[in-house]
Amino acid sequence: MSAISTKGRMHFMVFTASFTAEVMCRFLDRLAGHFGHKVHLVADRHSAHRSRRVRAWLTG
Repeated sequence: MSAISTKGRMHFMVFTASFTAEVMCRFLDRLAGHFGHKVHLVADRHSAHRSRRVRAWLTG
């Protein structure tokens, strides 16, 4: 999966297992570690994006 910053930098993570909330949270951890400010995230409505675990990560 990948994300592109407003400065054109690409941040990505390769995974080989199924896409789950755990994988999404790992990506969010890595992504948040690159920035010292808020990040605006655009995602589709995949079930992992809407999971309790991801919502908890976003509010925590």
